[in-house]
Amino acid sequence: MQSYSIDNNYPVKSRKLNSSILENICKCFSEDLTASEASTKIDISRVTINKYYKILRDYINLYYYHNLDNSPKYCYLKYFDFNKNMIFYIEYNCEIILLNDFKYSIQDEIKKSLLNNRKINCAKLLLNENRNSYLLLGYMNKKNSLNTYVSERLKKFRGINKNNIDTHIKESIFRFNNKNTPIFSNLTTLFI
Repeated sequence: MQSYSIDNNYPVKSRKLNSSILENICKCFSEDLTASEASTKIDISRVTINKYYKILRDYINLYYYHNLDNSPKYCYLKYFDFNKNMIFYIEYNCEIILLNDFKYSIQDEIKKSLLNNRKINCAKLLLNENRNSYLLLGYMNKKNSLNTYVSERLKKFRGINKNNIDTHIKESIFRFNNKNTPIFSNLTTLFI
């Protein structure tokens, strides 16, 4: 069996695990089971599950986020608080992308205004194509279902390593964006 890799760091095709076990790991990941739950269900070590979950999370980060369209005509800048860290993101066409992964930078004054005013949680922005930047159209208060989704999802892990928080938040956003589409079929192609 030939060995492939993502970014030359992680083996994707494996000689150690057969394809049905790899398929089960992908199913557990797509069902959003923790490594402990998957380990019990598949009857292999939690360490092995975590190894493959990391590969899947890296895949999401490398391929999904770098292929998003980052130049919508207008969008909304929103944020949520996670462990006393303000996470800013862009929402457009029912898609969400972290501000760090967004093609354009947003002025710090806009972010500060959002944080300082408790009556607003969103800024509407319009793309100025001549300057390759966004103009502020106004502030408003909009529903923020991502905040609840991420908070509830990450509670089940009962502690996340500080080095992995960004990866878990990106995975949560990926799941939020794709909650109506089956992700299993895309993931199994990595291993099988």
